[in-house]
Amino acid sequence: IPVPSLNLHNNTQPEMKSTEDFLASEMSKLSVQERSKALDDVHCVGEELKETPEMIEASLAEFDRVLRERNAAIYNLAASQSRLYVEDPNFRLRFLRANEHNVKQSVNQMIGFLSQKEKYFGRDKIARDITLDDLDEEDIALLLS
Repeated sequence: IPVPSLNLHNNTQPEMKSTEDFLASEMSKLSVQERSKALDDVHCVGEELKETPEMIEASLAEFDRVLRERNAAIYNLAASQSRLYVEDPNFRLRFLRANEHNVKQSVNQMIGFLSQKEKYFGRDKIARDITLDDLDEEDIALLLS
């Protein structure tokens, strides 16, 4: 497969300058706090989540309650395959932390995650970690590209 080359000669420099000028102009319209947040987002930096054992316990209890209320078929299927996997606090904390302990978003994300695992890896693999052995040659080639 031919790899396209980047043309970084003088003809793209005016375009890049124009883009940089536009970005600088838009950033200057933001408040200091908004600009700082935007730069943190760009660089994947942010405030550290301050968790306490009580916060974790409360979030996990609420997670379980919302999940039971939701009664999602994909979750029920995964639980029937491996309750240990889907009820593992460390597994659930991944979603809670990714969503800053917003329980409803976390439950939705976990259900979406299980649905995507079913779609791409099959029903029999939703309640376990995916490993390299689960990938075919095309998947591995894509990962290595």
